Amino acid sequence: MRRQWMYGDRVCAEFITGMHNFLHVAETSKRKDGFMCCPCSICMNKYTYSSSDRLHEHLLRNGFMLGYYCWTKHGERGVIMEENEEEEDNDN
Repeated sequence: MRRQWMYGDRVCAEFITGMHNFLHVAETSKRKDGFMCCPCSICMNKYTYSSSDRLHEHLLRNGFMLGYYCWTKHGERGVIMEENEEEEDNDN
């Protein structure tokens, strides 16, 4: 899954659509206490909020933290690989 949109122009349609998709994922994978980590470049998943409105505000103002292609704090597991990458078979 390509997520270059996360680091592009924050007023373009692709970013807005992608961010809304992210916010939906964040809402559906809230922690048991009802809070979500904020992946903006300031909070860097260290601060949590109960409302996706706060994440929305932070992401528009600050953008996403660098390298957060796999949303591990928002329900995703593993590593997202680019189309041209191959997974290595490393059992060590």
